[in-house]
Amino acid sequence: MTDLIGELRTRRLVKELDPIRRPGAGRPTRPIALDGEPWCVLGIHVDPDRVDFAAATVGGRELWTESVPADLREAGPEGGPATLDRLLRTQLARLPSDKSLVAIELGVPGYVSSDRAAVGWSASLGWRDVPLGRLTSATLDDLGISRVHIGISNECHLAALHATRVELDLPADVIAVYLGGSREVGSAVIINGEIFRGAHGGAGDLGHHHVDPDGPKCWCGRTGCLESLAGPKRLLSKGDLLPPAEAERLVDDHPDQAAEVLADAVRTGEHHVRAALDEAGAALGRAIDDVVGLINPDVVILGGYLGAISAQLLPAVERRLGDRLSITAFADTKVRAVDRNPVRVAAGAVLAARDAVLYDPLALTAPVQT
Repeated sequence: MTDLIGELRTRRLVKELDPIRRPGAGRPTRPIALDGEPWCVLGIHVDPDRVDFAAATVGGRELWTESVPADLREAGPEGGPATLDRLLRTQLARLPSDKSLVAIELGVPGYVSSDRAAVGWSASLGWRDVPLGRLTSATLDDLGISRVHIGISNECHLAALHATRVELDLPADVIAVYLGGSREVGSAVIINGEIFRGAHGGAGDLGHHHVDPDGPKCWCGRTGCLESLAGPKRLLSKGDLLPPAEAERLVDDHPDQAAEVLADAVRTGEHHVRAALDEAGAALGRAIDDVVGLINPDVVILGGYLGAISAQLLPAVERRLGDRLSITAFADTKVRAVDRNPVRVAAGAVLAARDAVLYDPLALTAPVQT
């Protein structure tokens, strides 16, 4: 242990604090704390209409954040990665001269390959089998940056990580289920503070959980998915706030504005909106009831647009969960909401990138000359 701590100290990943003298004989205790100042990570949220960047030291000190408009959906599967490459180069130019980049995590809407090196399918970006990890590595090589871990995750997986570990500050051994998203129902499962990805990266896909055999058709091709009953497009049109075509355009092009429209309608108590949200809350309650029985989590978190309208959804959810939570094994499960946070995914990506370094510190860092 002494040798390991010494090795981590030479790389400035940990630092010794002032000694603590305890009663009795023996040498004073020298506690250690995370350092990581020479090393930095970059979290990236690849959204169809913007790219969010967040940089921090491995120790967790924020360096900068920036949101850059970019129409990646219109650019397509070839132009989109090229645009991302250009934006990434601009951000990498901001790296302080006394910091070395050691990890990048990219969050994308859609499914990621099991090795977390490619975007398998993203309907909102229009990307299929895009080798984003290899493309990012090529950019770094071109800039002379080496020994960098590159990971790709679903955006809601990263949002869940941040909501669980930072915003709600839940215990390290927590089991949490997250439901959020901006353009659709996204979801994730967090176990012991880590993303549970499943066998091939698709775990926690609750947006397409089948909740109503007679429900409307979902864009995924199934019928009665949670998305088809509680997605933002459905709520805007079912609540008579916008015609279906306009609701689709608003959610696709301006999801934050769409969430505000829904939240404003909840606050004013419009009748049709209440009816639509009662239906959505019942569907959400059925999905949560099933997942509570399947996973037995400590907490279910509503984020994204669902968090913004949670006050209207929760009564129906709680009615559905009543019988389940009356059973001792499930009685302590809580349903909590978090406010909308536009940088939640990028901040979650920073957490995942820092984790990658701390999991394999000797491979990604080197002794620091002092």
